[in-house]
Amino acid sequence: MMHLLAQQTAASPVSADAADWIIFILVYVGVAIGTIPFTRLSRSAIALLGAIAVVALGRMGFAAATSQGVTDWSTLALLFSLMILAGSLRIAGFYTRIIRVIVAHAHRPWVLLTGVVAAAAVLSAVFANDIICLAFTPVLAGALKRAGKNPLPYLIALATSSNIGSAATLIGNPQNMLIGQSARLLFGHYFLMVAPLIVLCLVINVLAVGLIYRRTLFVGAAAASLSPQSSALSTDEPVRPWHIIKSLLITAGLVGMFLFSPVPREITALVAAGLVLISRTIEPRKLFGEVNWDLILLFIGLFVVIGNVQQHNLLGGVLAEIQKSGVPLYAPLPFSTVTVVLSNLVSNVPAVLLLKPGLAIPAGIGDPVTHTWYLLAVVSTFAGNLTLLGSIANLIVAEQAKPHGVTVGFGEYLKVGVPLTVITVALAVVYFAWVI
Repeated sequence: MMHLLAQQTAASPVSADAADWIIFILVYVGVAIGTIPFTRLSRSAIALLGAIAVVALGRMGFAAATSQGVTDWSTLALLFSLMILAGSLRIAGFYTRIIRVIVAHAHRPWVLLTGVVAAAAVLSAVFANDIICLAFTPVLAGALKRAGKNPLPYLIALATSSNIGSAATLIGNPQNMLIGQSARLLFGHYFLMVAPLIVLCLVINVLAVGLIYRRTLFVGAAAASLSPQSSALSTDEPVRPWHIIKSLLITAGLVGMFLFSPVPREITALVAAGLVLISRTIEPRKLFGEVNWDLILLFIGLFVVIGNVQQHNLLGGVLAEIQKSGVPLYAPLPFSTVTVVLSNLVSNVPAVLLLKPGLAIPAGIGDPVTHTWYLLAVVSTFAGNLTLLGSIANLIVAEQAKPHGVTVGFGEYLKVGVPLTVITVALAVVYFAWVI
């Protein structure tokens, strides 16, 4: 099922020197740590400095570094466009409205928990998990605090379900966008293949949070039931119904194009973003403010650094030796294990960029290597649930909860994160190895 591709750049590999190794190691260690000691550099700044070093030291020409073969501009265009679309709905108050409806009508803990998980998962599959967590957390935490409920289990469920749900599509998170564009995967086929697995894992997510926090969730639940008249539903954020309707219609059209049109996804996404920008009520600068420029710069920097690694074949020899030693690196279980470890060391986007050069581009739906890419998309996303640091979405929930007096601690998160990740990744391995 797993295939290793002897994939090189079109030109003959250039001999590597110490500078290439130093740049690669420093960038990935810095990304893993989150900064460089004695500096205030972020992950995106570290990746960008690595790209600058590659060009400045002459390891790759500027034209080559900015070419489509190295810097995947189609993925960047797709990422930018979807951020604009998701941001427009956040500004219009759509996500706030959704969570208010769930809180108003969910009078029992299981119903509320299931509603939060389902809403976060479905919306994350289309609008990206980071955006959903950013919009949902303050509304959910404030509502539950005012109603006398402990928000902690629901917030952890919000983070984990948004990660799982985002794996359902090729636009649910940045790494899936990258995988879909790199391997030229079909949007509809991917969704149909992974949907049963995602639904099963979401059920497990509800059960895991419910069982681990059963005392917190069910003690005094009746006394603390929410009602539509509860002051917990108050919010200062304005809701713009017409802008919500416009954005949802554009989103529906975009998904339809992804499913049925041969037009490249990045082109249709750019057109959708352009239509959203045309507005009488929301200034374009506000929508541009919704774009995660740090993430885009991280992508650009890593594209160049990994392009340099491929050009000089830094890791080709290492992978070849591993294969010769008899270790089936690209078999489902070891491949998934490596993906989980790398995703939690350096985050899932850098991990995918590091792993994807070793995978062949599938020849079509019937090609077994297609499932390899599907497994990488699912497992790299599920891996984000392992620890609080495993996903940006997790950190967003933790930070947004603090002003409401809710602490989502590292150890507290592990209670759900570790068993949930182990079970869901194991299910993914079984699913792709033996079920489909």
